[in-house]
Amino acid sequence: MSDYVLGISRRHWSYIEAVSATLLIMNGTKAAVNTVGANGIFGYGKSTKLAGFGRNRNDTWKSLQALSLAVVAVTMLKGASESLKSAAINAQVSEIEEYAF
Repeated sequence: MSDYVLGISRRHWSYIEAVSATLLIMNGTKAAVNTVGANGIFGYGKSTKLAGFGRNRNDTWKSLQALSLAVVAVTMLKGASESLKSAAINAQVSEIEEYAF
């Protein structure tokens, strides 16, 4: 297996994937906190403080969400690239086995 995928080393991919996961968790947590604060859980536990979490830095949160989506798209592209390489290798092996036997 190659040490690079799409021109990026596997070590750096692990950092990219960690950043992607962190950004997703941050954005998901903020959305969950806002939703629970606004609506509660089955109507219980409503909180204006939770509903407004992050409101004063709304532009920052929007930027983080956009960055998160971009990083997720790049990691999905990496996965698709690896899948296509694997499929091509499997097709070559099948072709070789077909002629060998």
